[in-house]
Amino acid sequence: MILKKVDKKEAINKFEKSGLRAEKQMAHYLKREFQDNADIFVINDLRIEINNDIAQIDHLIIHRYGFLIIESKSVTTEISINEYGEWARHYLKNVTGMPSPINQARRQADFLKNYLMEKSDNLLKKGLLFQVLFTDFKFDILVAISDSGIINRPKTLNIPGVYKADQITDEVNSIISSYAGTKKNILTLKVNYNFSDTSMDKVTSFLLQAHKPVKRNKKLEVNETKAVYFTHSEKKKKTKEQADHSCSKCNSDNIEIVYGRNYYFKCLDCNGNTPIKLKCKETSCKPKIRKQKLTFFKECSECKTSELFFTNKEIEKV
Repeated sequence: MILKKVDKKEAINKFEKSGLRAEKQMAHYLKREFQDNADIFVINDLRIEINNDIAQIDHLIIHRYGFLIIESKSVTTEISINEYGEWARHYLKNVTGMPSPINQARRQADFLKNYLMEKSDNLLKKGLLFQVLFTDFKFDILVAISDSGIINRPKTLNIPGVYKADQITDEVNSIISSYAGTKKNILTLKVNYNFSDTSMDKVTSFLLQAHKPVKRNKKLEVNETKAVYFTHSEKKKKTKEQADHSCSKCNSDNIEIVYGRNYYFKCLDCNGNTPIKLKCKETSCKPKIRKQKLTFFKECSECKTSELFFTNKEIEKV
């Protein structure tokens, strides 16, 4: 049963557009497989917070024996995983390292477990002798690679949990069936706790109410002296210069600012470097870059100006 679709949101760059396509592709497969299943519940695009910490879960499946997190990754070319579990993205002849989606999904699972643990008394049915906790249930992870992507795995080592998007639903069914089979086996010493109908309703309702979508209509920009709110139209105006930036090698706008001897643009598609050329009102001015977390400002001491120049994509918090 599908409880929540992927949120309607505006992708602000090429990277986000690709990620959104991957999420929608996986959501399509989950809907086709589980929309009529009364024992499997799917929540797409779940965003939950604890204090100032955030977890963005692409796809969460709640079943009788626990939870299954699916991390969608947009791959249009090739990714490789070595024997140490290190991931790399291939583009033409360039190879760029990337964070492990497996580790990312594990952190999301830990986040979710801790998030639910505080509510065990309210969400779970109490046993005759003790209180069942969320740590007693299963928390599994899967990584879904775009159908058009290629997964290059080490031939001598099995990398569990990584599949093409169209293979994920078969693996979900296999995982859940294995828990059901263990429960029916009276000779096993394993105990697989399962949700009652009441607990299942409480857990799914609680998570749906906990969802906090990203709000892009107003963006809080912070500088050293004060906090200023920009409306969406003002934000577009402020970042017009940023929108003109692109990789000098492949013309991609999927770039970020990094620091070597100076600040420069690093392309996340072809791994090329592009120098940053700052301009000001007067040719004699020598503006500089000031970094504040993910935001970069162009500042000129002669003109006494400070302007938003570029914002790196935020790394997902888990």
